[in-house]
Amino acid sequence: MQQRSVRKRILIAITGFVCALALMICGVGVLSGFSMASEKKGLSASGSGREVTTRDHGASSGWIFSEGTGEYRGFVLDNVLRSSTQGNIHFNLYVPDSYDGTKPYALFVTLPGYQGLHFQGVGINLRTEEFGFVAQGYNRNMIIAAPQLDDWGDTSAKQTIELTEYLLDAYNIDRNKVYGEGYSGGGETMSRVMGMRPELFSAYLQCASQFDGDIEVLAKARTPVRLVVGAHDEYYGAQPSQETYDRLHALYRDQGLTDTQIDRILVLDVRPDFSSQDISNQHGRGGHLFANDSDIMGWLFNR
Repeated sequence: MQQRSVRKRILIAITGFVCALALMICGVGVLSGFSMASEKKGLSASGSGREVTTRDHGASSGWIFSEGTGEYRGFVLDNVLRSSTQGNIHFNLYVPDSYDGTKPYALFVTLPGYQGLHFQGVGINLRTEEFGFVAQGYNRNMIIAAPQLDDWGDTSAKQTIELTEYLLDAYNIDRNKVYGEGYSGGGETMSRVMGMRPELFSAYLQCASQFDGDIEVLAKARTPVRLVVGAHDEYYGAQPSQETYDRLHALYRDQGLTDTQIDRILVLDVRPDFSSQDISNQHGRGGHLFANDSDIMGWLFNR
């Protein structure tokens, strides 16, 4: 009787161990499957369960993608692209609910001014600038990336290029509808992008900034550019934009383009007076006005 009791306890212990082991294996399988599904489907970091289909990508491309942990007005915040060549790239990302990967969508990359860099707070660029939200009204089928980089030099420009290439690879993007915009310091960075890889973009809108990139590289690509600035911009003034326009115009004339042809790809837009909008600070409030100006934003998206 005692032996049977001992054998029974041993049998129960073995059965319990086997069940626990099975549960552990199943749990690992479920978690692994969920992790793989999350990576391939792009499950929303907000926990909403919204699925966003992306193409396969990963370490073989030198990229490791980590989803963000929050959401703001449809943007998943603080995603991180880990690049083998450009380090960690922080960005906020909006993907329309309608995107399922079956048809190409447009892509918009918007770079913020000084107040929107990563060290100043996750998502602060979205809370202080409107370009990423206003853009949605021009094309409902558009993915929008709002990077938060660390400076306005070549490092951030190369990271912007790396991020753009990643998004072009990860999503089904219409290569004829890839738009770039930079406000203030973000314009300095995006202009450097235009001086390195202008062919990645269909058009570029520079707001209240200066062009720091290689103009000759841009001229060879003939990527359309619109330079928008207040005549009395307190930080940059309008002269840098005028000089960029003059240099680009001369390069295009050297290429044999007519003024009509140049006007299609190069626009200088100097706004003389903001008083009708009851705004005195042309630089600080210029971003708000330019983002909400249908002529300016329509030029970028309705080409």
